[in-house]
Amino acid sequence: MKNINLKIRPYSVWLSYNMLNKNLIEDMLPPGMKLAKIKISEENNCDRHKLLFNFYGVDSLLMRGSRLEIMTIAKCEKNLHFVVLDCVTNTLQWNPIDRIRGPNGKIKFNYNQEKINYDIISKNNKVLKFSAMPLNLIKMTEDFAVKSNYKCFFRESCIPVYLTFNEKEIMKPVRKLKLLNLTNDYWKEYRTDIPENVFMHEHEMKFNANIPFF
Repeated sequence: MKNINLKIRPYSVWLSYNMLNKNLIEDMLPPGMKLAKIKISEENNCDRHKLLFNFYGVDSLLMRGSRLEIMTIAKCEKNLHFVVLDCVTNTLQWNPIDRIRGPNGKIKFNYNQEKINYDIISKNNKVLKFSAMPLNLIKMTEDFAVKSNYKCFFRESCIPVYLTFNEKEIMKPVRKLKLLNLTNDYWKEYRTDIPENVFMHEHEMKFNANIPFF
């Protein structure tokens, strides 16, 4: 096992879509896991199955750049877990199925306190770009921000990545965003057209990842 410190830069963003074709997504999960219905923020009125898009900049020993992770939240018994289904990045990446791989896309990011912009193009020419303006602060649920983060998985692999972190840092209020425009070619058959939740972490976050290397 290898311990790697990850520093997540400020202004990481989440797009949270309600899920379509739940059974097809469930077939992609590690054995024994089922999709979990969760509330992302205290503003949500009901629990839903989610397809999540997380954009962030990262600094670590192996990765220094930007990533888009497409994921969901699943449960095994009573435990919640993030399961990454796909990743586009402009830096090195590792997962237990493909091991270490190089960049597979281009990512541009800009934020000027009035508008945030992300522009992503993968090697297969799929595009995800959006701009949004900041609104009020909101609170995330502990199920989403904390409980799902301790033990994460990649697609159908049973090999976990264990994360340790400061819960108070992770649970800081996040900035709700209003979408100004959005183009998203990724995973269209598995999600609604418009995300239900869009928000960003204005602060830096630190994680320690316990990763198995072979």
